Amino acid sequence: MNVVEVRYRVMERPGTKVASPEDAYRLLKGMFNPVQEEFYVLPRIGGEAAVERLFVGGTDGATVDVKVIFHKLLTRYPNCREFLVAHNHPSGNVKPSQEDIQVTKKIKAAAEVMDYELVDSIVFSNVGYFSFKENGLL
Repeated sequence: MNVVEVRYRVMERPGTKVASPEDAYRLLKGMFNPVQEEFYVLPRIGGEAAVERLFVGGTDGATVDVKVIFHKLLTRYPNCREFLVAHNHPSGNVKPSQEDIQVTKKIKAAAEVMDYELVDSIVFSNVGYFSFKENGLL
């Protein structure tokens, strides 16, 4: 029998309001590793958000498994019905790649099936951020 252990890095900030992409950026800006791509999910209940780093990659990408996102939401945040996703670009360029756009579409489609709302997908660096919602991509 094979046993797989998944470890999540949880960075909860109780009472942290995340009402805008800028709020999410300010929250994440001090948490990420600037030399590795990291992918976060921010479950939001009543406007308050937790922050969970789910995936870590190299300097130019991280593999995102949509099933893991929803496993985390269903098991750790059963009352959550909306969430944001975010990841950093170590290059400093916050323009989303084609892969970023495709994975966001995949997450949005899964969210609709699961009766969740994907509030935003954010690409950020130490110099700024890009919001899919603010730029009409979500």
